[in-house]
Amino acid sequence: MAQATDSNNTIPLPISSRVRSVCITPPCQQAHRDLMASLSQLTPHNIVGHEADRFDVLERADHLKAILRAVDAYVTVIVGDTKDYTPVFLGDDTGYLRDAASEINGAFMAACDRMLDAQIEAAE
Repeated sequence: MAQATDSNNTIPLPISSRVRSVCITPPCQQAHRDLMASLSQLTPHNIVGHEADRFDVLERADHLKAILRAVDAYVTVIVGDTKDYTPVFLGDDTGYLRDAASEINGAFMAACDRMLDAQIEAAE
């Protein structure tokens, strides 16, 4: 196998590693791979102790927001691709998923507000 040479002390790369693949991945398969890659990198915040503070709740809210954003992107591709191949009307109701994500985030933010109010009351 031919190797690319470099005058530095770096490890030479095989020439074949720089060749682009000509394989075309269907949109659904690529969306699935993207979703799995995103989910594998998004780990939830660990709550230490017996009670979460508002920063723990905010971290979890951010985590869920990122997860739901990745799921929304996946669902959008799947629905769009399915609509392209379906001979009958297929409604695009992905907005419901966005609404649910917004409601979940709102519940977390409301909990943070209540925790902050309780903290202010305790300080008085």
